[in-house]
This record gives sequence, structure tokens and C-alpha cells, in this order.
Amino acid sequence: MNTENACLGCGDPFDWGEGECPACGWDRDEWAAKGRHGLEKEGHGEPDEDGGTGGAGGGMGGLGPIR
Repeated sequence: MNTENACLGCGDPFDWGEGECPACGWDRDEWAAKGRHGLEKEGHGEPDEDGGTGGAGGGMGGLGPIR
């Protein structure tokens, strides 16, 4: 399956179709099975109880007029 990419474990190129990096043993299927690639966090993306975002991201505060 010609899907050669850099290994997320060591950076060496390998065919992701093989599933496991021959250089370091990093396993693509194990990584993907962690759901959202292990990045999920409790409450991430949820609004605060008061409905606000807690000042994180979004909004235009402090940017001034856009021209």
C-alpha cells in the first residue's frame, strides 16, 4: 500500500501499511486505537457551567477593527 510516512515514534520513514516501524517498533494500529490518537481530555471543548468558554480561543477581543 505505498503509504510511506515518517514514524511518529522515531521519525524514520516507513510504510504505514506495514503497521509497525521496523526501526523503533512504534505501532500505527495501537496509536489509532487510543481514540482521537490519545489527545482527548475530560471536558475539552465543553463550555463552562455558566455557558462561557473561559477565555480560551475564539472572539475578537483586543484585535481592533478588521479592514
